[in-house]
Amino acid sequence: MIHNPILQTSLDFLHLMATIAWIGGMFFNFLVVMPTVAKVLDPATAGRFVGALMKRVRVVVYVSLLILFVTGIPMKIANENYVAIISFENAWQIAGFIKHVFVGLMAVLAFYSFEILTPSVVKLSAQGPSPAITTLRKRQMMIAAATTFLFGIIVIFLSAVMKYL
Repeated sequence: MIHNPILQTSLDFLHLMATIAWIGGMFFNFLVVMPTVAKVLDPATAGRFVGALMKRVRVVVYVSLLILFVTGIPMKIANENYVAIISFENAWQIAGFIKHVFVGLMAVLAFYSFEILTPSVVKLSAQGPSPAITTLRKRQMMIAAATTFLFGIIVIFLSAVMKYL
């Protein structure tokens, strides 16, 4: 256990803030921003807007991932249920492993979306409507749906479960 309550509280606070920024941002983007953009903006403007938005969101996500990593390691090691980095000796360790698999998948999908998919959407949107842009936007929505609603909810649920194991 971390015996310094100020340090423990600070780590937990930063960890929660990074989680809120990343997963909360994904929820807002998926539920509010993207549907509004699709209804209001023409494809070329939507592409430019999404490109500019994702540049800013990307920074938030990458900084959040760094904070989660830096705060999560000492928080995990200090927990009384901790056995080893990878261990299946108790329910807390198993839940933590599964949670981190989903966090890893979310990070990979975020990287793919920010570094590969979004630049392609922006480039194609500038050329006007096309079947290729429709396909890429559907892929974006599938990734957003998977990471936001499925993986994000699983991570938050497992985090809550771990508090009581």
